[in-house]
Amino acid sequence: MKQILSRIGWEIVEYLRRMATPFILNLMFGITMLAVMAIEIAALQAILIVLLFAGCCVAGLVYMRAAGESAYKMKEQGDARRAGVVGSESTANGKYRLSKEYRPYKGLTIGLAVCIIPIILILVAALAKSVTARAVMGFVCGWAYFPETMVYSIATGSASGFPFWLLWFGFVPIALYLACCIFGYELGANKERRRQVMLEQRSERIEEQKLAREARIEEQRRRNRELEERKKSQTSKTGKK
Repeated sequence: MKQILSRIGWEIVEYLRRMATPFILNLMFGITMLAVMAIEIAALQAILIVLLFAGCCVAGLVYMRAAGESAYKMKEQGDARRAGVVGSESTANGKYRLSKEYRPYKGLTIGLAVCIIPIILILVAALAKSVTARAVMGFVCGWAYFPETMVYSIATGSASGFPFWLLWFGFVPIALYLACCIFGYELGANKERRRQVMLEQRSERIEEQKLAREARIEEQRRRNRELEERKKSQTSKTGKK
């Protein structure tokens, strides 16, 4: 029971650790979007919002790619330890823990951990029609709020008085961001997986070349022995004559 609780605890710590950086990045992108919404030129505002949201998604993808690569390295280390090959507690990625290993579902889970606050704020603001929750959404999670308000502003020509039902469309940027997180995590894991396969193939080629070289050396030695034996035989026959 203690081991199970410890494992769950370390899993939670890993998710919190992984979500911290992208959450801060998203916060910065959202605050920048808040400033952009003050621009009165609709076309410029739309272009900047789209670019900022794209940058938010790209940042999440790049971060999750690095996370997936690191997690797969930890999985390789774990597999080696379970096979009894490695006995060290430390790895190139820090101290080994099972919670750091790659799992296919972790891209989605980490992404959801990053998005849990905007999801909660959308639900509270839309269902309870809470002005406070909507204001917090704009300041803390603007990356999931301002893209739809920008579209609404362009469609209606109104830059204020956004209806509460508009908040439900916040799940669209959240879904796009989650897709980038999942794709980035798997991209990093596949990169490390391919690297491991290439290393194994390289090791196999080196071993094959080594065996072939040893075979050639052994063949040359055999030929040298046969040559020496023929010379001795010829010398012996000449001496008898």
